[in-house]
Amino acid sequence: MASLDRIRTHGFRRWYERQLIECHAWLLTWFLGLILLVSGLELAGAGGGSRLTGVSLLLGGLAVTLFSWKRYRLLLDVAEHLGQQAVCPACSDYGSFKVVSSGPAPLPDGGDPVLEDRGGGVWFRAKCRKCGDEWTIK
Repeated sequence: MASLDRIRTHGFRRWYERQLIECHAWLLTWFLGLILLVSGLELAGAGGGSRLTGVSLLLGGLAVTLFSWKRYRLLLDVAEHLGQQAVCPACSDYGSFKVVSSGPAPLPDGGDPVLEDRGGGVWFRAKCRKCGDEWTIK
């Protein structure tokens, strides 16, 4: 999982920030695709020589809109899922940990079906930089 490598090298907080920036860039792309879709719909309904251009814009806008929305939701779901577990259970320090070990699913106690669909079931052991406590993020 590429995200796990980025968390290891740059730290969780920086990864989380970059993840949200990338996520919202996909949201902006979705909005621009929506503008293309509506413009294509208007041109396709106008008739004349611009009908083919309108249909092309409509199909292109539809493809961009669907792909970018799917990507936006995926990145946001992964960031939210990992962000909720990034709190040290002992001292409640947020996002200040290092990755001790990692592995693919299944975990001994079973995997998370949401993460299975999105992240391939990768889990990792985190060690708090403040108090040294360890916990599993899955």
